[in-house]
Amino acid sequence: RDVNGAAYVDILTITSNNTVTADLHSSVTHDGNTILTDADLLDEDDMASDSATDAASQQSVKAYADLTRKNLLINGDFSVSQRLTTFASGTTPANSDDTYLLDRWLLISDGNDIVDVTQQSGGGVSGNEHYIRLDVETAQKKFGILQIIENKNLKSIIGGTASLSFEAKVSDITKLTDIRAVVLAWDSTADTVTSDIISAWNVEGTRPTLVANWTEENTDSDLGVTASWVKYTIANISIDTASTTNVAVFIYQNDVATNDTTGKFLEITNVQLESGLAATDFDYRDFGTELLLCKRYHEELNAEANVAFQYGMGQCITTTTARSVGNYLEKRIVPGVTVSAAADFDVRQADNSAQAVTVLTLSGISKTSLNFSITVAANLVAGNATRLSDDTTGVSRVKIDAEL
Repeated sequence: RDVNGAAYVDILTITSNNTVTADLHSSVTHDGNTILTDADLLDEDDMASDSATDAASQQSVKAYADLTRKNLLINGDFSVSQRLTTFASGTTPANSDDTYLLDRWLLISDGNDIVDVTQQSGGGVSGNEHYIRLDVETAQKKFGILQIIENKNLKSIIGGTASLSFEAKVSDITKLTDIRAVVLAWDSTADTVTSDIISAWNVEGTRPTLVANWTEENTDSDLGVTASWVKYTIANISIDTASTTNVAVFIYQNDVATNDTTGKFLEITNVQLESGLAATDFDYRDFGTELLLCKRYHEELNAEANVAFQYGMGQCITTTTARSVGNYLEKRIVPGVTVSAAADFDVRQADNSAQAVTVLTLSGISKTSLNFSITVAANLVAGNATRLSDDTTGVSRVKIDAEL
């Protein structure tokens, strides 16, 4: 692999009775009396090179299999949505300002219930992408989406350059006429950020005022987003704010008076922030990898609404109490954990008999596990093994949150 991330396979051809050795840059020696010069060697990087006489001492197959994570954003294609796929004023979570909805993405808006948010499919330039739809519910308000990147993942761009790209469209170019994108730098304590980044939204056409410690790394402007899917790029952004510890991407609509009609859409997909002077093709990661990356920050146990979901093994302490252990993927910090109503859970014994949970509390929360303390009405056997499970309705949830 070279400094640009290109992967190479070195193929050495050894002639009979002679030993040819080569280093990465084609410095070749012969174990006889003849030293092979550049004229005797094939170009290691030219796969069209072919000769019956010159020494094929080294050829490199440029695989360009970039094994690094090029896109610093997670869920840039909006394919992961552990919480819900539709967010409105009556959902939990609701479509409120400064709220994580689709995984890793915050809704930032001038008030609550400004836009409904949904995960859609069959969009993007290719027509095959998942995408986020922001559906105007309250007219004459600005709104956008924000992703804040963890400090550990920013070594490639802090003090260097980055390029941003994304695909977008609007449903009505006469109403949502001013769509912008900006890369932001946070210059205070790493990973302890103010996620509600706007101090004042300001009038139509004027950039919002940021809260303290956030700085714009590029000067945003109207991108001229149309009613068709188009890829937009903002290249060669210097991440040069002194003491930068976190970086964020904010894509927003900047209309107020013009945005006077509800039911209009802003749609976005394939958002990518990468190191370098130019934006490149979107980095498609397999869905399993994307989901795991998201779960470092947020995980929902029984998100699939499984009526037989098992939260963990445990032990009966008395006829009415038990303890159980729950495990999850390692989070970036000790998370906050919330559970649905105790009545959503059962305790099941070895014979699979179920006892309805009346009280469920948490303790010992770590980056990877927690303890459940369980109370039921009766019928447990002290010392027996047990397990905590869904009550067969599929509505039980344990939500583990370590978002920035």
